[in-house]
Amino acid sequence: MPGKVTFELTPKGKSTLEAYAKARRERVTNQLQQAIQQQRKAKLRTNLLNKMISIEDKWKNYKVPDKNQMESLELEASRLLAETKDAQAKQPLCHANPQGYDQEFQQYKTQIENFTTQNNNIYKAVNNYAQLKPALLSISADIERTSKTIIKYEPEPEASAQINKLKTSLTQIKQTQSQLETFGDDQLSRMEELKTKLAENAKILETLRKPTHEFAVIKREVMKEKTTRYPDPELPIILDRQTSRAPLEEKCIRCGTKRKSTPVNIG
Repeated sequence: MPGKVTFELTPKGKSTLEAYAKARRERVTNQLQQAIQQQRKAKLRTNLLNKMISIEDKWKNYKVPDKNQMESLELEASRLLAETKDAQAKQPLCHANPQGYDQEFQQYKTQIENFTTQNNNIYKAVNNYAQLKPALLSISADIERTSKTIIKYEPEPEASAQINKLKTSLTQIKQTQSQLETFGDDQLSRMEELKTKLAENAKILETLRKPTHEFAVIKREVMKEKTTRYPDPELPIILDRQTSRAPLEEKCIRCGTKRKSTPVNIG
């Protein structure tokens, strides 16, 4: 066409342009990859710091039991353990008083149930103290993790706001740690031992609240009774047999007391 100017690149010029374009693409790709990596790194850092900050929630509402109540709690537990041992020695036995056993046992059972309630309440209180040793180990580990996280990310300006929150959180956690450390190791060991004793005492009380009767079936009877079905008015009447098996009488192998049982239908 008239007036149109065309250029034709030399092989060298074409090679130079291709090299330039390639370098530019690599530079842009590298910048995008770095931006993506920075974004991922920032997201991971933010998630980690938020997770560490949330550790404060685990401890800020931790209820530290009253240290001054430990002595009275130990005395109360010792009293209950002694009373349980005394009640165990005085447990009514059905073979010792067959005629008056049931009435005697009902009175005894009421006492045992009262002991059981006390045992449960004391156990819960003692357990609060017995859990302090594991709590101390856990809070110490959280403090160490938090301190290391602060050291790691404090130099990064982008993390300054979260690091400040984390420092405040660490201060609060250390306050709870200080409260937990007021308990002596010997005190906590006694609470752990007492917890074990109360758990064993609960098993003893569960046994004592059951009568000493050991009933065994001494007579069984199988009863058969006819029942009528009418499946179809046009068909003959059908008689079914329904069988009931019932231990009619049981006897305690310890004291000889007998009792009637309730029939059980197995038809």
